[in-house]
Amino acid sequence: MFSLCFALLLAQSLVSADDTSYNYFDFVRQWSPNSCYKSSRPCKALPAEINYWTIHGLWPSKDATHYPADCAGSSCHFNTTTIPDLLDEMHLRWPTDYSGGDTKFWSHEYCKHGTCCTDILPDIHHYFSAALKLNRQLDVDKALQSAGILPSLDKPYTFEQLNSAMKESFGVNQATYWCRYIKASNGESKQLVFQISVCITKDPNSLQPRDCPVAKGHSCDYNHPFYLLPFSVLENEIFES
Repeated sequence: MFSLCFALLLAQSLVSADDTSYNYFDFVRQWSPNSCYKSSRPCKALPAEINYWTIHGLWPSKDATHYPADCAGSSCHFNTTTIPDLLDEMHLRWPTDYSGGDTKFWSHEYCKHGTCCTDILPDIHHYFSAALKLNRQLDVDKALQSAGILPSLDKPYTFEQLNSAMKESFGVNQATYWCRYIKASNGESKQLVFQISVCITKDPNSLQPRDCPVAKGHSCDYNHPFYLLPFSVLENEIFES
């Protein structure tokens, strides 16, 4: 259903169905141009006013390679009637470019990930409210802009610059990045960072940024530059309606 959701976690694997333990959260934001441009997966166009980093999910994680999932099984039932006060902000800050629409994507995120952290976030409202609060506190757009990392068709950036932006804005030495690669018009490969995770403490009293564990066999090549494409690259892309 959400095939790329599984591709995003190639560096991770599910823990045992009986093991629902976790040690921290991955708070993941997505940059739609780098995710959708020249992608083989069907994308859905975002509203024109959305031209910033958006939430993908808040994922309880055991370590860099394991995470619990679908902890409620078939008994998970997501209903937006429990979060009417959050919906306007969610449509703006947690939209999806996956086919199926926002509500279907939120259901997927909650049933797969939110059901595994009910010890800290006991219900649907707590889960989505916490993620929205983190998004307001940890502004990726502002962090990158402050570091001079701006959308561009042809300006490369280094991971040293990206790491520095995470350190300066969020106080973390280690974040997690997801990359994909496209062929440029000159035939060269361009590395695109399409997701960033700031890891979050498992603290019932105060969710705070912390260093992510080092991920091995990751999708990014830190020795090569990356690009942050502007939203204008999507103007000629073919989207699902």
